[in-house]
Amino acid sequence: MSLQDVIKKKAPVIIGINSGTSADGVDLAALQFSSSPKKQKISLLAGHSVKYPSRLKTLILKTAAADRISLEELIYLDNILGMFYGRAAAGFIKRLEKHGVKISAVASHGQTIRHSPRLVKYEGYTIRGTLQLGSLEYIAALTEKITVGDFRQADIALGREGAPITTAAMARLFADPVESRLLVNIGGISNFFYFPARGKTSMSLKAADCGPGNSLIDLLAFRLFGEKYDRNGHRAQKGNISQRLIALLLTHPFFKARRQSTGREEFGFQTADRIIDFGKRLNLDGHDLLATATEFTVISIVQKIKPLLKAEPKIKKLYLTGGGERNTFLKARLRQHLPECKISSVRQLGFNPAMVEAAAYAVLGLSCLRGERLRTDFMRRKASKRQPVSGKIVQPPGKLQDG
Repeated sequence: MSLQDVIKKKAPVIIGINSGTSADGVDLAALQFSSSPKKQKISLLAGHSVKYPSRLKTLILKTAAADRISLEELIYLDNILGMFYGRAAAGFIKRLEKHGVKISAVASHGQTIRHSPRLVKYEGYTIRGTLQLGSLEYIAALTEKITVGDFRQADIALGREGAPITTAAMARLFADPVESRLLVNIGGISNFFYFPARGKTSMSLKAADCGPGNSLIDLLAFRLFGEKYDRNGHRAQKGNISQRLIALLLTHPFFKARRQSTGREEFGFQTADRIIDFGKRLNLDGHDLLATATEFTVISIVQKIKPLLKAEPKIKKLYLTGGGERNTFLKARLRQHLPECKISSVRQLGFNPAMVEAAAYAVLGLSCLRGERLRTDFMRRKASKRQPVSGKIVQPPGKLQDG
């Protein structure tokens, strides 16, 4: 299928691929888009998840944590991830096509290796940046589909932070004409999305990162107990929350800065080391540290969304998505801090929580293919006149035409 064919297709099916900051693996979501005179209908047809082999996950985390890495290592990892995503998508496509579902294109976020949204001085330049790996060319070659990716760079080029990048896409999936909705995604990093009821003018759509998420909890679960993650929060549930340690963690510069994005660089290995070091000084055991780290995540979320709840008292539900939606201890702590809200899952809105971010990249992918500019500066009172077309397009290889 040519690029023009995809652009003109009335009901294209796009596969979105997402790998989060936790680097557990990839989620793939197949979405069908159909247009009507009144509104575009988006349907989630199927979802699929593929875990990273332990060796690849270790390589990703090692690269993401490294202060220095050779260009060769970076190039090789980019291609390895592209092969991994391409094979996962090709297998998914094959299964879908057996059921009569024809895929138009693939949209891949890639694996974030470094996200540096703060402006810094470098060699006389003032600059910020972000890096996601997972060769689009490999994905296109292995799937034989047009592939879109590298969504954050256009936002960075406009002087913004490159995150959250999926806000407009999430609005298309979850905004409602009657109900104002508040969603919190607890992935590797936690973030929130506020979608006012369509037509409401008292507040505009908002989204931003809150702070730590699963990445920090997973790191501590591995360091303290040799486990990949704290299943259902059962380790944290056995511990006591240290308010003294919470107070120390909340002095992190991110909470004072007026930024809307963060990453593993700020709430990853260094923060885990800091928690373990403080734990030794305060005589806290592993369960106490996991309980405190989970509470730290919860408080980070609460601090961000409390102003919204005060300004919009009609919001009575908080919809959770991401891996943290399965953490029963974390949800219990959210309920404790937010008694005015019913803590729900996006499953109530007809979506598998594990597929939400992959679905958002499918939306971004089609928008890129159609040259559609989507707003990214939602924390400002007024939108800038310049908004990006997010993403880059790679066409698959094909046979040479005669002559």
